[in-house]
Amino acid sequence: MNKASSEEQWSELETLWKQQRVSTKVPAAILKWVRRQERRMWMVVTFEWLFAIFVAVYAFNVFLVEGFPDSSLRIILILSMLAIAMIFSLLNRRGLWAPLEESTSAYVNLALLRLRRKRREVHFSWIFVFFQLLIIGIWEFLSAYTGIVDSLLRNPKTALIGFSVGMMVLAIYSYYIYWRTGREKASLEDLQKKYLN
Repeated sequence: MNKASSEEQWSELETLWKQQRVSTKVPAAILKWVRRQERRMWMVVTFEWLFAIFVAVYAFNVFLVEGFPDSSLRIILILSMLAIAMIFSLLNRRGLWAPLEESTSAYVNLALLRLRRKRREVHFSWIFVFFQLLIIGIWEFLSAYTGIVDSLLRNPKTALIGFSVGMMVLAIYSYYIYWRTGREKASLEDLQKKYLN
Protein backbone atom coordinates (compact mmCIF):
# COMPACT_ATOMS: atom_id res chain seq x y z
CA MET A 1 0.00 0.00 0.00
CA ASN A 2 1.50 3.31 -1.04
CA LYS A 3 1.35 6.50 0.98
CA ALA A 4 -1.23 8.23 -1.28
CA SER A 5 -3.78 5.40 -1.03
CA SER A 6 -3.23 5.19 2.73
CA GLU A 7 -3.97 8.89 3.09
CA GLU A 8 -7.09 8.52 0.93
CA GLN A 9 -8.35 5.72 3.16
CA TRP A 10 -7.71 7.80 6.27
CA SER A 11 -9.49 10.74 4.65
CA GLU A 12 -12.50 8.54 3.77
CA LEU A 13 -12.55 7.10 7.29
CA GLU A 14 -12.44 10.60 8.78
CA THR A 15 -15.30 11.73 6.52
CA LEU A 16 -17.40 8.70 7.52
CA TRP A 17 -16.61 9.29 11.18
CA LYS A 18 -17.70 12.93 10.97
CA GLN A 19 -20.96 11.90 9.29
CA GLN A 20 -21.88 9.51 12.11
CA ARG A 21 -24.54 10.90 14.38
CA VAL A 22 -23.52 10.98 18.01
CA SER A 23 -26.06 9.37 20.27
CA THR A 24 -26.70 11.74 23.17
CA LYS A 25 -29.59 9.91 24.73
CA VAL A 26 -28.76 10.81 28.30
CA PRO A 27 -31.83 10.40 30.52
CA ALA A 28 -33.47 13.67 31.51
CA ALA A 29 -33.29 12.78 35.23
CA ILE A 30 -29.49 12.47 35.09
CA LEU A 31 -29.08 15.62 33.00
CA LYS A 32 -31.26 17.53 35.45
CA TRP A 33 -29.16 16.24 38.34
CA VAL A 34 -25.86 17.25 36.74
CA ARG A 35 -27.17 20.68 35.72
CA ARG A 36 -28.34 21.33 39.28
CA GLN A 37 -24.88 20.42 40.58
CA GLU A 38 -23.36 22.75 38.01
CA ARG A 39 -25.56 25.69 39.07
CA ARG A 40 -24.59 25.05 42.68
CA MET A 41 -20.90 24.99 41.73
CA TRP A 42 -21.19 28.32 39.91
CA MET A 43 -22.85 29.91 42.95
CA VAL A 44 -20.12 28.63 45.27
CA VAL A 45 -17.32 29.74 42.93
CA THR A 46 -18.86 33.22 42.65
CA PHE A 47 -19.18 33.48 46.43
CA GLU A 48 -15.59 32.27 46.97
CA TRP A 49 -14.12 34.85 44.59
CA LEU A 50 -16.24 37.70 45.97
CA PHE A 51 -15.27 36.71 49.52
CA ALA A 52 -11.55 36.51 48.61
CA ILE A 53 -11.69 39.97 47.00
CA PHE A 54 -13.53 41.39 50.03
CA VAL A 55 -10.97 39.93 52.48
CA ALA A 56 -8.02 41.21 50.43
CA VAL A 57 -9.47 44.73 50.15
CA TYR A 58 -10.41 44.73 53.84
CA ALA A 59 -6.92 43.59 54.86
CA PHE A 60 -5.24 46.28 52.80
CA ASN A 61 -7.61 48.91 54.19
CA VAL A 62 -7.26 47.92 57.86
CA PHE A 63 -3.53 47.30 57.96
CA LEU A 64 -2.47 50.25 55.85
CA VAL A 65 -4.89 52.74 57.40
CA GLU A 66 -4.16 51.71 60.99
CA GLY A 67 -0.44 51.77 60.26
CA PHE A 68 0.84 48.68 62.06
CA PRO A 69 4.65 48.53 62.00
CA ASP A 70 4.40 45.02 60.54
CA SER A 71 1.55 45.79 58.10
CA SER A 72 3.39 44.33 55.12
CA LEU A 73 3.90 41.00 56.97
CA ARG A 74 0.23 40.89 57.92
CA ILE A 75 -0.88 41.58 54.35
CA ILE A 76 1.53 38.92 53.02
CA LEU A 77 0.14 36.43 55.56
CA ILE A 78 -3.47 37.09 54.59
CA LEU A 79 -2.79 37.10 50.85
CA SER A 80 -0.82 33.84 51.21
CA MET A 81 -3.74 32.20 53.01
CA LEU A 82 -6.15 33.45 50.34
CA ALA A 83 -3.85 32.19 47.58
CA ILE A 84 -3.64 28.72 49.17
CA ALA A 85 -7.42 28.53 49.50
CA MET A 86 -8.10 29.74 45.94
CA ILE A 87 -5.46 27.47 44.39
CA PHE A 88 -7.00 24.49 46.16
CA SER A 89 -10.44 25.56 44.96
CA LEU A 90 -9.27 25.77 41.35
CA LEU A 91 -7.41 22.46 41.47
CA ASN A 92 -10.27 20.69 43.23
CA ARG A 93 -12.73 21.72 40.51
CA ARG A 94 -10.49 20.73 37.63
CA GLY A 95 -12.36 18.32 35.35
CA LEU A 96 -15.74 18.90 37.04
CA TRP A 97 -17.37 21.25 34.55
CA ALA A 98 -18.28 18.82 31.77
CA PRO A 99 -18.30 15.07 31.19
CA LEU A 100 -15.62 13.47 29.05
CA GLU A 101 -18.26 12.28 26.58
CA GLU A 102 -21.98 12.63 25.96
CA SER A 103 -23.09 9.37 27.52
CA THR A 104 -25.15 8.35 30.51
CA SER A 105 -22.22 6.70 32.28
CA ALA A 106 -20.03 9.79 31.74
CA TYR A 107 -22.68 12.05 33.30
CA VAL A 108 -23.18 9.72 36.26
CA ASN A 109 -19.41 9.44 36.77
CA LEU A 110 -19.13 13.24 36.65
CA ALA A 111 -21.87 13.63 39.25
CA LEU A 112 -20.20 11.08 41.54
CA LEU A 113 -16.80 12.75 41.09
CA ARG A 114 -18.34 16.09 42.06
CA LEU A 115 -19.63 14.52 45.28
CA ARG A 116 -16.18 13.11 46.12
CA ARG A 117 -14.58 16.48 45.47
CA LYS A 118 -17.14 18.17 47.72
CA ARG A 119 -16.03 15.90 50.55
CA ARG A 120 -12.42 16.72 49.71
CA GLU A 121 -13.32 20.40 50.25
CA VAL A 122 -14.42 19.53 53.79
CA HIS A 123 -11.13 17.75 54.49
CA PHE A 124 -9.19 20.73 53.13
CA SER A 125 -11.25 23.14 55.24
CA TRP A 126 -10.26 21.35 58.46
CA ILE A 127 -6.59 21.13 57.48
CA PHE A 128 -6.66 24.80 56.46
CA VAL A 129 -8.20 25.90 59.77
CA PHE A 130 -5.60 23.99 61.80
CA PHE A 131 -2.85 25.40 59.59
CA GLN A 132 -4.15 28.93 60.23
CA LEU A 133 -4.28 28.27 63.97
CA LEU A 134 -0.69 27.01 63.84
CA ILE A 135 0.45 30.16 61.99
CA ILE A 136 -1.40 32.37 64.47
CA GLY A 137 0.16 30.45 67.36
CA ILE A 138 3.66 30.89 65.94
CA TRP A 139 2.97 34.60 65.31
CA GLU A 140 1.73 35.08 68.87
CA PHE A 141 4.75 33.20 70.25
CA LEU A 142 7.10 35.46 68.26
CA SER A 143 5.15 38.49 69.45
CA ALA A 144 5.28 37.48 73.12
CA TYR A 145 8.86 36.20 73.33
CA THR A 146 10.86 37.96 70.64
CA GLY A 147 9.08 41.23 69.90
CA ILE A 148 9.77 40.81 66.16
CA VAL A 149 6.08 41.35 65.37
CA ASP A 150 3.08 42.83 67.16
CA SER A 151 0.32 40.55 68.35
CA LEU A 152 -2.25 39.57 65.72
CA LEU A 153 -4.97 39.29 68.34
CA ARG A 154 -6.00 42.61 69.85
CA ASN A 155 -8.54 40.99 72.12
CA PRO A 156 -7.68 37.31 72.80
CA LYS A 157 -11.03 36.55 74.49
CA THR A 158 -13.02 37.84 71.53
CA ALA A 159 -10.70 35.95 69.16
CA LEU A 160 -11.23 32.73 71.16
CA ILE A 161 -15.00 33.15 70.97
CA GLY A 162 -14.73 33.84 67.23
CA PHE A 163 -12.57 30.74 66.69
CA SER A 164 -14.96 28.61 68.74
CA VAL A 165 -17.99 29.80 66.78
CA GLY A 166 -16.08 29.28 63.52
CA MET A 167 -15.16 25.71 64.48
CA MET A 168 -18.74 24.97 65.46
CA VAL A 169 -20.03 26.34 62.13
CA LEU A 170 -17.41 24.29 60.26
CA ALA A 171 -18.40 21.15 62.19
CA ILE A 172 -22.09 21.67 61.32
CA TYR A 173 -21.21 22.42 57.68
CA SER A 174 -19.01 19.29 57.50
CA TYR A 175 -21.78 17.12 58.90
CA TYR A 176 -24.27 18.63 56.44
CA ILE A 177 -21.97 18.05 53.45
CA TYR A 178 -21.32 14.43 54.44
CA TRP A 179 -25.03 13.85 54.99
CA ARG A 180 -26.03 15.54 51.71
CA THR A 181 -23.34 13.89 49.56
CA GLY A 182 -24.18 10.50 51.08
CA ARG A 183 -27.85 10.96 50.25
CA GLU A 184 -27.08 12.23 46.75
CA LYS A 185 -24.68 9.33 46.13
CA ALA A 186 -27.42 6.85 47.04
CA SER A 187 -29.84 8.58 44.66
CA LEU A 188 -27.26 8.60 41.87
CA GLU A 189 -26.57 4.91 42.41
CA ASP A 190 -30.30 4.28 42.03
CA LEU A 191 -30.28 6.21 38.74
CA GLN A 192 -27.21 4.25 37.70
CA LYS A 193 -29.00 0.94 38.32
CA LYS A 194 -32.07 2.18 36.48
CA TYR A 195 -30.32 3.48 33.36
CA LEU A 196 -27.02 1.62 33.14
CA ASN A 197 -27.86 -1.95 34.20
